[in-house]
Amino acid sequence: MADETHTPRPRPSRPRRSDPNKLATTWPGPAVALLVILLTTAPLLALLYLGAKALRLPFVPFDLYDWPVRAGFAPWASLADTLSTPTTEAANQAQNAPVVQWLLGLALFLAVTVGVGLAFYAFARRRGRAPDTIDGVIAGALVAVPMIFVALAVDSSPLAAPLVVVWLAMLFIGWGVLLSYAFARLVHPAAPALAADEVTEEPATGIDRRRFLLQFGASTAAVATVTAAAGAALARRQDTVALQRTLPMIAPEFRAAQSELFGQFRRFAIVRGGSAAVDTSNVLALGAEYPDRNYVSIWLGGHSPIVIYNSLETALAAYSTDDEPAGLFWLDA
Repeated sequence: MADETHTPRPRPSRPRRSDPNKLATTWPGPAVALLVILLTTAPLLALLYLGAKALRLPFVPFDLYDWPVRAGFAPWASLADTLSTPTTEAANQAQNAPVVQWLLGLALFLAVTVGVGLAFYAFARRRGRAPDTIDGVIAGALVAVPMIFVALAVDSSPLAAPLVVVWLAMLFIGWGVLLSYAFARLVHPAAPALAADEVTEEPATGIDRRRFLLQFGASTAAVATVTAAAGAALARRQDTVALQRTLPMIAPEFRAAQSELFGQFRRFAIVRGGSAAVDTSNVLALGAEYPDRNYVSIWLGGHSPIVIYNSLETALAAYSTDDEPAGLFWLDA
């Protein structure tokens, strides 16, 4: 009797268990992610500005502008000086410098927040599941740490360092949590595979995303507008107080002196450039000298306050540099 050989039957393969934390999801594109990051950053900027004006807390974009200069980063200082140098005869450096500080400071601030936000988006998308609150706290901390370091290094706020740390940590961690919430709302589970004879309704994912983006954008824009308006109102009030402190001619006791000296003071321009005519020089400030008084007033232009110096020599020294001293042109004979 011949031996019977039995061929082994292949064992049925068991389906692999899917990771419950890694579900099939559909994510928004990078353009939508960038929009969400900018919408989340807008109220953050407004809150920073309001805190700086109301409580004298640090305004991080300005600290980011100042820190490379104080650290001795020559290319950054050269860039700021080049952009501040007036290109027309009508402009002057005192008016250009605040605009350059705003532009460069905001550019650095947005570069950091947008960079971390896009990295957070790419990481969460690669991981394959919607981010949660812990993810948002980590993302906010990644931004908060360098911002706190720069703020403490520049030391632009007179408040205690622990208060500055707590303020910035709360704002940036809140930014991260809000960003994580927005990304999680924009992530939807992928539609399951259907048989050929099955019919399903068209998913409303695109409509839901558009509705959420409209609501989210309106909410963040409202918070940013109200907060920025409050900060601007406080800034105008502070400028008025500073003007009252630096311009003694508006005080009641100087009304008589103002009337007495009207038409007698001599106006001058502080310039830099070494040319023979004021119209071809870089005008830094305008001023007036008062006879028989121990001060001169200097005006930088625009909405800047009038600064009082105890002598004309002191005013010139304030606008002189080691390489190029400031000059003087009398506008009244």
